[in-house]
Amino acid sequence: MRQAAKRAAVALLAGGAIGVIGAIGGCGGGGGDGGSAASTAPASTPTPASQNATVYQNSLTLGSINAVSLSVVAGTSTTNAMLVSPVAAPLLSAGNNALLSTHLAANVPGAGIACMSAVSNSIGTVTGVNAGVNVKSVAVLLDNGWSVSAAPSADWAAFGANGAVFDGWENCGAKAEGAPSPSSTLTVNADGSFSDNVFDGNPSTTVTTINQSFSVTQAASLLSAAGYLDSSQPVVPQTIRLKLYHNAAQQTVLVEQGIPVSGATNQSPGFIAIYFQR
Repeated sequence: MRQAAKRAAVALLAGGAIGVIGAIGGCGGGGGDGGSAASTAPASTPTPASQNATVYQNSLTLGSINAVSLSVVAGTSTTNAMLVSPVAAPLLSAGNNALLSTHLAANVPGAGIACMSAVSNSIGTVTGVNAGVNVKSVAVLLDNGWSVSAAPSADWAAFGANGAVFDGWENCGAKAEGAPSPSSTLTVNADGSFSDNVFDGNPSTTVTTINQSFSVTQAASLLSAAGYLDSSQPVVPQTIRLKLYHNAAQQTVLVEQGIPVSGATNQSPGFIAIYFQR
């Protein structure tokens, strides 16, 4: 296991721009064995000048398949960036939450992922990766321009026919060294099976790729409302769902959620990730 390194995080700056800042508070340091997640960092109340929030009406949080309206308030020189939620969820309090980082694709409006300072060291069900990077996805951000596919199986078949490739940004792409980069690459095969290969490390420096393959049957389960029961981590079996979202421009994002069968908690929050099509 390589030595944990403090890393730069993509953070929200005043005016909603994306910038790079150093590790904040407890977000660096060793992740150890991925034990209990860190508690939500204290959040200061936004000043009136920072109340111009970007609203993401169709967002998803850890532990729930129900859409929720979340708001992102840009940071200022005196206040943290905030993720504002009307409900509590794993690692997320009702009200203001100090936001560590986001990833928003420049060419895909109204969609992204929000991260907070908490123990991660996993991508999906793959554990022991990107050790020492305490950056955890807590919500996928989707505004009201995005809606769930009405025909996910047909859409998936079309992706397979075209060999569609998607870049995953779980944990905002945080790595122990180098700039944030995709956490995984998902490729849909012609028969409807797919691969979702996870990156331990940064392609610009040193990286190990963990190859994963999913059968046609597994893909169909993931796309279903009931989801796919994954027992690859027997201590915490999870139900995993893969949802397809479209906007009016016919762009697609994938949202993958893993929810522990016993229920999501701060200690076992599951995971959430967004994938952008290349």
